[in-house]
Amino acid sequence: MKINLLKKLESTLLASSLCLAVFLFPLKSEALTVQEVPNPRQEVYGAWVTDMAEILTDSTEAQLNQMIEELEAKNGTEIAVVTVAETAPAASPKEFTTELFNYWGIGKKEQDNGVLFLISVGDRRVEIETGYGVEGILPDAKVGKIIDTKIKPQFKQGDFDGGTLAGTKALVIALGSDRTSSVSDKPSQNIPATGFLLAGGILALAIGTAVILMSRRVRIKPIGRSRLSGGSRIFFCADCQQKMKKVDNAKVQSMLSQPEKIAQDLGSLRFQGWRCPKCSQDDERFHFITYVSSSPQFKQCPKCNELTVTWTKKILEQATHYSSGQSLITDKCHCCNYSRQGKETIPRLPPGNSSWSGSSGGGFGGGSSGGGGAGGDW
Repeated sequence: MKINLLKKLESTLLASSLCLAVFLFPLKSEALTVQEVPNPRQEVYGAWVTDMAEILTDSTEAQLNQMIEELEAKNGTEIAVVTVAETAPAASPKEFTTELFNYWGIGKKEQDNGVLFLISVGDRRVEIETGYGVEGILPDAKVGKIIDTKIKPQFKQGDFDGGTLAGTKALVIALGSDRTSSVSDKPSQNIPATGFLLAGGILALAIGTAVILMSRRVRIKPIGRSRLSGGSRIFFCADCQQKMKKVDNAKVQSMLSQPEKIAQDLGSLRFQGWRCPKCSQDDERFHFITYVSSSPQFKQCPKCNELTVTWTKKILEQATHYSSGQSLITDKCHCCNYSRQGKETIPRLPPGNSSWSGSSGGGFGGGSSGGGGAGGDW
């Protein structure tokens, strides 16, 4: 009896000691600083996404990189997408986002045309930070609407891929629209009438050429398969010359093979069906069009021959003015188990160039933010 009593007392004292130790010496949480967030422009060549929280699929990252790469090529705007487990010990996710934005220098220097889309899983918080140069295109209210309507509803359902893609797409659409503020903000100047006529003529010629190219008649057989690059076209039947009608997308999707579905999810291929109303009365028989992406992000797999290989390029050693650098290239097929790694030499920097952008974290253009944008909890 005494032995049992002593054992119970011993257990109680041990439990009390452990509780006291935890209270007096709490476990230190793993702190994250902006310097510890991998810069995608340095770690992975050509990338814009850092998924530290590991909530995005490879397919989603590939689509994000492609969208942002095309936007940057169009007008120089830079978007970084970052996921973290939490933003502690920063005072708030907003403070962390602003600090990371300016540390990396997102956006071009003196244009400040950058955006940082940050997701903090532990804080259940989204922050979208905008640079000075895009605040007119993306005012705080518009950013907040994108968060409330495109991102939060999907995040609440646990769909991080869908919410991140929808939010980024909305940002890309807004930032990719024609901007006229830089022109209207400048004082008007008296331009001679001949200048107007010359500019008008050039503009009319450019528009006319574009219209001809975009609306040119493409003749295809009423039944068959074709692979094309570039944008959509208007198709005419090669047999009867009639204009063809677009097949319902649900029907096209039902005919895709598994590799084609994977390529479509990646963004390397997209599909359409076109039917001649005169030569093909059967909805099951039409011309199947495959549009092939021109993005260098995708490669054809040497094993399964599908356009489902994405690649990344990690900088192992930065090039300097005095020595070459080295990078690791990783190819991965999303359709089969093919993968390959190889090292590539980075040439020495020419005189007068630098591998760093000012005093920022490098890799981006050296832009800055004053705290514009919005955030939201889910």
